[in-house]
Amino acid sequence: MDHRAHLGIVDYVVVGLTLVISTIIGLKFRSKNTKDETSKEYLLAGKDMSMFPVVMSITVTMLSGVTILGQPAETYRYGIQVLIVCLGFPIGTVLTSYIFLPVYFDCGVSTSYEFLEMRYGKITRCTISGLFLAQMILFMSVVLYAPALALSAVTDFSLEVSIIIFGLVCSFYCAVGGLRAVIWTDVFQAGLMFLSLIVIYIKGIGEGGGVSEIYRKSAESNRLNMFEFREDFVKRYTFMNLFLRSILGAMAYYGASQIEVQRMLSLRSLNRAKKALNWSIIPVAALVTLCMVLGLVFYAIFDTCDPVADKIHTGVTKYDQIVPYYIITRFSSIPGLTGLCVAGIFSGSLSTLSSALNSLSAVTVLDFLKPLFKSRLSETKMVYIAKILSCEHHCSPMTPLQPCFTLVLNALFEVLYKFFSKQFTTFYAEDAKFALIGENYSPLELRRKGSQKCILFGLLIGVVITAWIGCGIQISGYNYPPLPLDDSGCPKPANATDLLQNSTIACNNLTQCLSTSLPTIKNEPFFLYKVSFIWLSTIGFVATLFVVFVTVILTGWRHNAIPATSKCLSPVARFWIKGTNFETQKNEVPKNSEDKIELPTL
Repeated sequence: MDHRAHLGIVDYVVVGLTLVISTIIGLKFRSKNTKDETSKEYLLAGKDMSMFPVVMSITVTMLSGVTILGQPAETYRYGIQVLIVCLGFPIGTVLTSYIFLPVYFDCGVSTSYEFLEMRYGKITRCTISGLFLAQMILFMSVVLYAPALALSAVTDFSLEVSIIIFGLVCSFYCAVGGLRAVIWTDVFQAGLMFLSLIVIYIKGIGEGGGVSEIYRKSAESNRLNMFEFREDFVKRYTFMNLFLRSILGAMAYYGASQIEVQRMLSLRSLNRAKKALNWSIIPVAALVTLCMVLGLVFYAIFDTCDPVADKIHTGVTKYDQIVPYYIITRFSSIPGLTGLCVAGIFSGSLSTLSSALNSLSAVTVLDFLKPLFKSRLSETKMVYIAKILSCEHHCSPMTPLQPCFTLVLNALFEVLYKFFSKQFTTFYAEDAKFALIGENYSPLELRRKGSQKCILFGLLIGVVITAWIGCGIQISGYNYPPLPLDDSGCPKPANATDLLQNSTIACNNLTQCLSTSLPTIKNEPFFLYKVSFIWLSTIGFVATLFVVFVTVILTGWRHNAIPATSKCLSPVARFWIKGTNFETQKNEVPKNSEDKIELPTL
């Protein structure tokens, strides 16, 4: 039986209008002087962007359609404790603005990985850039495929057609307008994301019985237990693993990943970049909180009949389909409202996908092609190549290949998604990419000791350890049990009596009944294979830094890889060096009464 709902003509018109508006924005910010367009103008928006669009772009680049679908499903099953990330990521964001951003502006780099060559060497730059490319390919497939998969399961929205259309539109405005168009379309798409969530809340709070009733049901089901400080490495969410992950994740994402650093480098000064990054804490926290609390609203609505348990009537087979299921069952009577919410979900995907495409082209051109060809690669050629990498619409030979590429990407991710879904039953495959690839931003240390060999060796060990544990988790198939869900209020099948009689007849053979009734005994998996996936990136980060620390000691602790006056040092490191020098000279004893010590001015 096909339970999928049919979207109306008005719904399709609304979705189409969002794509048309995104395309118009790309055309509006297209450079008029194509021949004189520079890579700085195309890839960094000429470094003259205003703060508001950058703040919104930072917000929606981090949060995609995966967040809108996955986070409500997580709190629906595991409770609101995951909201602890809103305590940790502001700390990581502020630290990033004072530790990493000043270095990028002092060094005058165009990509975060260009700094790595200045600090460590070419091999480090190419290695980390290569990891970023691999990471973004997986990331883009998750962002585009996952919402399309969830929507196609409960609506007549075609999976292949939606991937191709949304992929083509995103590639078009990204290639035509460059970073400036991407940032301004992010503003429009951010508005759609907030609007669709507000619409769902207005309907959901009323249906759930009001705020007080939603709170009561959530408290009774133990879904409001946020501050549980008893540490358990196996438990899916704890205060410590979420708090550490959010701090390190914010520093890694905002401080080292090109997809976010590129937005801050589009501003003309360091102070404006700091302000934009710190102001983004507010919309990010608001959007994350809306997505997470929505899971409690759904629990209050489905408290006696879990849609997945009632899949016979609902057609919902996975918890990441709850959001689109609620949309199509509650808003189908209002023309255009379902389309608006669907557009909001895909807007999250488009904003992240366009940012990833623009960052991929920037890293490929600036970190690989420009150093390889040097003076032979002019500004015009770099821009042209960047547009081709973003599937530039004028390149007619590329156009027929784009749908084929999207379908291949679709097939590739279908395999990856099935692999991930054994452990991550909702759209936390986005975090799985961090788990399998590792926290590859660890080499951005603050001291002068680490050399290129030390950093690369530590990175290798960190990635290997994280990949080993991550793959072990997948193979073991261990799942931490969710909080209880009730199906007592679900309608019973009409032929429930017949089903019971048939099962009784089938079990006349006592031996057969016992053999099928006995539970299968599974071997207990290795302890590390039961560790929560939230810990994986932290484990990779700590392992990398530990190996770097050990190798630095073994290869010569007193040797400094860069001088104390290097612009590659963070302000924190410079302050540390000044304080260390002050204490060293202060404690020196003069050889005679005529000797004087001249202390540096702090």
